[in-house]
Amino acid sequence: MNKYNQLGSVRYNQLGRIKYNSRGAREVKPLFNRLAQARPVILDQNRRRLAILENADNIILEQEINGIDQVTFTLPWKDEKRKYLVNENLVQLVNSIYIIRRVSVKRSGLSPAEIEVYAEALWYDLQFAEPVEHARWESATPEVIMKDILDGTGWRVGKVTITRERTLELEAGFTNRLKALYELPSLFGGELHFNTDTMTVDFTEPVGRKSGAAIAYSKNLEEVEAIYDTEELVTKLYLYGKNNMSIADANDGVPYLTDFSFTDKVRVRVTKDERFTNPYHLKERGEEALKVLARPRSSYVLRAADLSALSGMSHEEFFLGDEVLVYDKELGINVRTRIVSWKYNVIQPWNTELQLESKQPSLSDLLTGIQEGAEFLYSEDAVERDEMLNLHVFNYLMNSRGDDGFNYWTNDGWELDAENGYSGNASFRATAQPGVKKSLRQTIYPAHRDSYSLSLRVATENLRVGNGRVGVYVKFKYQDGTEEEPIWIPLSEDE
Repeated sequence: MNKYNQLGSVRYNQLGRIKYNSRGAREVKPLFNRLAQARPVILDQNRRRLAILENADNIILEQEINGIDQVTFTLPWKDEKRKYLVNENLVQLVNSIYIIRRVSVKRSGLSPAEIEVYAEALWYDLQFAEPVEHARWESATPEVIMKDILDGTGWRVGKVTITRERTLELEAGFTNRLKALYELPSLFGGELHFNTDTMTVDFTEPVGRKSGAAIAYSKNLEEVEAIYDTEELVTKLYLYGKNNMSIADANDGVPYLTDFSFTDKVRVRVTKDERFTNPYHLKERGEEALKVLARPRSSYVLRAADLSALSGMSHEEFFLGDEVLVYDKELGINVRTRIVSWKYNVIQPWNTELQLESKQPSLSDLLTGIQEGAEFLYSEDAVERDEMLNLHVFNYLMNSRGDDGFNYWTNDGWELDAENGYSGNASFRATAQPGVKKSLRQTIYPAHRDSYSLSLRVATENLRVGNGRVGVYVKFKYQDGTEEEPIWIPLSEDE
């Protein structure tokens, strides 16, 4: 379970004078339409715009599915707009709203002083609303339960795609609204999404948007690690609900489930969830869990670049929950999987850390784990926090795959092949003619690293060079006007 304000020592809005969750909260149109290289916009507690922090730096957005949502950034002390960095003022980042919780001023050595800001998503305040009064639902859908939990908070139910019914009982008068909402993902297997601009809460199946982004391992990367393990493999699962209710009545008198599709070894796990009072619901949930537990687990964590702002390739943009392609030919990794958490570097989107969902057994399956000794089934990322796969998208060219025709290229005699692509659907093609020069050129400005690697995929058919040349010509030019000696990379063994 996710826990917020675990120490219990910090309380916000105790006097009740400030109302964040009023139904009449005004909607503020975002000033930025893309997360990459956006800037924080400061609002007062009534959502009136105060300032755009164009000098903000180190903007890190940390989010996870069914988990945390917070942003941190710094501002130079000499910036006059620091006066707006007041606790409980709001921060708008594109279309998301955060509450400033902590402001600190720091100076290190001879470096100029700066202000550090920590802000939490607006929905964090649901934990400080009045506790849940309606605390028992019998065979209810998520939408019904959510309406009761959000009643009187100023938040409303948004998009709900799950219609399964479950029985849920909480401790009336003692359970805070946020904790109550977070019972739903573990009970129904879906994902919560808070829309802080409209103050609505969505609850949907865990199926992500199919992003066009491809994350590939190449020569310029220093480290790569992928983990495949069977440490938590389970083939026989005993399930118990409230008052030690078993699933026997729903499972032909048998109190356990089995799955020997991967191995015939008997590996037993016993778990209990007091919230289940219906053996049929408990069996259904257990079957979903065993689909994952009975198979080896693959884990990936990676560092990757969002190049959508740098390269102008909108199809390379990705978001939390998106499905992306991860490719490493040498390690045999070629999977489409979802981003389940990230630390997004807004100023330097090429330095973003992602954690990926396991690919098992298909993208549409609910990934469920069972924690030994815990009191309930819970949904997990299936990603180990300390496993790193350091990858970068290696392509700094605009429209490198020909998805957007010849945009960004200077073309002299080349054609577009819309059917024979490699990493995409299209590619560029040239048919040789005696005495005719054909070229395809582009100038790029990748100035944020010390070294680069050139990588390309080439296919030839009946290539005879003769007196001509076929290859790649690379020219480096620096800001001071100096140039490196041009590099010619031949693509024919005849040269």
